[in-house]
Amino acid sequence: MRSFPHPKDQHVTVPAAAEPPTGTVRPKSLLPACPTSVTIDVINDDNSGDERVTMPDNSARPTRLTRDRIVAAAVRIAARGRPDGLTGRALGEELGVDRSAVWRHFADKDALLRAVGDRLLTLAYEQVPAGLDPKARLEALARAVVAVFVGHPYVGSAIASRTTRGPGEFAVVDMMLTALAELGLSPDDVVRYQRMLAVSVLSYAGVSAGYAVLPQKVRDADERAWTREYFALDAEEYPGIAEYSARLADVGPDAVLDTMIEAFWTAVDARTLSNTNERNDSHD
Repeated sequence: MRSFPHPKDQHVTVPAAAEPPTGTVRPKSLLPACPTSVTIDVINDDNSGDERVTMPDNSARPTRLTRDRIVAAAVRIAARGRPDGLTGRALGEELGVDRSAVWRHFADKDALLRAVGDRLLTLAYEQVPAGLDPKARLEALARAVVAVFVGHPYVGSAIASRTTRGPGEFAVVDMMLTALAELGLSPDDVVRYQRMLAVSVLSYAGVSAGYAVLPQKVRDADERAWTREYFALDAEEYPGIAEYSARLADVGPDAVLDTMIEAFWTAVDARTLSNTNERNDSHD
């Protein structure tokens, strides 16, 4: 059995470039010379002796720019909370290419936005554990979409109201339709409640992502409003706020999402029961 030694024990040999004949003018190169191969000492566990293996140095070859590489770079930039993540300049710097190369793969910035937004939906879809029952599956998906959009706030807030028309969106919609059908809804109700859930979750995710890009100072002021401006309102003019102001300040974003999901299941359960009663009545 062979194993590679620890990196600090490896010996890398780079072949020296041959010297030109005396009097030859060495041409100037725009790029530094790159080795075409590297030699690595391999230690054998069976005491058969060490080997020296020469392998091609693939790092000397430029990596081909593709749509997937561009989208992956845009997602990385978006995760850092940069507002310019979809610009040719930012992507060119991230990928080490000329900015104009990006636009050879996308018709315009909107096409790039939809592709990156679709990748975010793929990330959310992949976070849903396998083997969950329909309700748990949809709840996990909803929370994953919100988390991913907030984690990539500039793209999340920009794409929440759009249709990406890509494999990520298709996978998410398919999961939602399948889960709702498993709950016993009629075909018409399946598509209506899927759209209701999608719009609700994307709206909440978009608002949350938009809030995440605000400066911390602005967010702090908004949060303090619940315990300052709302508490200071005239009780006679705003009796409802006066009665519930203390409780309003206690409602956090997690409670909002939980309540939204709870309301959705209340509606679905009521509709499923209604459909069941209608079927039973028709058989009487």
